[in-house]
Amino acid sequence: MSGLIAHVEIPSTNLNRTTEFFMKLFAWDFKPFGKGYLLYNTHQGLTIGLRKVEAIKSEDTTTFHINVKDIDSLLAKATEIGGQAFRGKTIIPAMGYYALLKDPDGNIIGLYQKN
Repeated sequence: MSGLIAHVEIPSTNLNRTTEFFMKLFAWDFKPFGKGYLLYNTHQGLTIGLRKVEAIKSEDTTTFHINVKDIDSLLAKATEIGGQAFRGKTIIPAMGYYALLKDPDGNIIGLYQKN
């Protein structure tokens, strides 16, 4: 099913810090899109929004996974720029690998690496 995901929204207590984190990690370039909201348009049918919130309840939210080429290097980079590894590289039999990281607000972001 192509185009299954159209938009992902990430809550943030500090839009500047979160913007910088995702720019450094995935090169996502967020632009202002209304009061307390930033938007990154992939121009491939997917947008990602950052929404300003007062607090975040970590580990109890929907998790999305980003296709990556090298999970290990992105987990290391995330740690260097203010995030942390939540679950290390884990095999998915016959498919590849996944890992989970936390952004500076504690949001869990999945990484997926094909075999």
